[in-house]
Amino acid sequence: MTIKDVAERAGVSPSTVSRTLKNSSAISQKTKDKVRKTMKELGYVPNIAAKMLASTDSHAIGVVFPPMIKQDRHSQPFNMEILTVINHEAKKHHYTISVVVGSSITELEEQIKRMYAEKRVDGFVVLYSMADDPVQKFLRNNQIPFVILGTPVDYENETTYVDNDNKLMARTAVDYLAELGHRNILFVTDDQTSEVFLERYIGYEIGMSRKDLISHSSVLFDQSDLPNLQKFYDYVQAKHITALVVIDDMTALKVMEFFNCHGLQVPDDLSLVSFNNSPYAHIIHPYLTSFDIDISSLGRVTFERILALVQKKAKNQAKVLVPFSLKKRESVRDVRESRDENS
Repeated sequence: MTIKDVAERAGVSPSTVSRTLKNSSAISQKTKDKVRKTMKELGYVPNIAAKMLASTDSHAIGVVFPPMIKQDRHSQPFNMEILTVINHEAKKHHYTISVVVGSSITELEEQIKRMYAEKRVDGFVVLYSMADDPVQKFLRNNQIPFVILGTPVDYENETTYVDNDNKLMARTAVDYLAELGHRNILFVTDDQTSEVFLERYIGYEIGMSRKDLISHSSVLFDQSDLPNLQKFYDYVQAKHITALVVIDDMTALKVMEFFNCHGLQVPDDLSLVSFNNSPYAHIIHPYLTSFDIDISSLGRVTFERILALVQKKAKNQAKVLVPFSLKKRESVRDVRESRDENS
């Protein structure tokens, strides 16, 4: 099936069909609809390979996963959910997705250099942000279009990125817990180097300060580090911690399991707020109170931004913040009544 076949059936010229494929403003919507209906009836599929050869573009976008240093990162639901959304958006624009994964930053950098040199992609979406990242340095130095999903650590004012307001989210978590009577609140994470941790922990500190509460150093939760796990438990007991703000849902479930094994129940003994509102948030009771970061909008806007850069329809710098919402579930307890009884 060719453009000429479509044109003949629709009663238009081949150039009109071609312009319809490009969504040209020179063609009326009525004509576009007629041509597209004919394409569907005939089962016409555009020859993407031919278009690539003609335009010298690959019509592919590379999606760079964070380095898989920890095995747990392979099972983080966020990465697969965001990839699904980006892939869906790419299909709508007749683009394909190439996934870039590696066990180290060096491995990621080597793959990206090879993919771009071989013209297999037109640009990249980077699903992480870290200081002195050689991947982002290479992309920036070679003027390769890229968008960061997250907040850049370096060159923030020169980089296009899409994110939630992580500081505000963490502040909102503290505000919510404080409203329910919690005073001793601790921040727990599985990673103390990522930009998302830094943003959320700073937000926690700001939230605690605004409520005249004493903030604590963040706790690194690592199930393989038994001595530190014991210190974590002892600290919670000694400081009379009643609530935890946890970096993501998967870590929150592990923390919940850890305290359950030590005789502390969520939410009776410890309340818990986490982030991402992943499927894990409502798998087992108590269901997690978690921030919905609107993955659909994050993925859609991210692809729109990289497409605009690849097609040279946008500047190299843009900042987009996607709204969030707090899903209040069973993992947080109101302690105001019990505090009043004790006083």
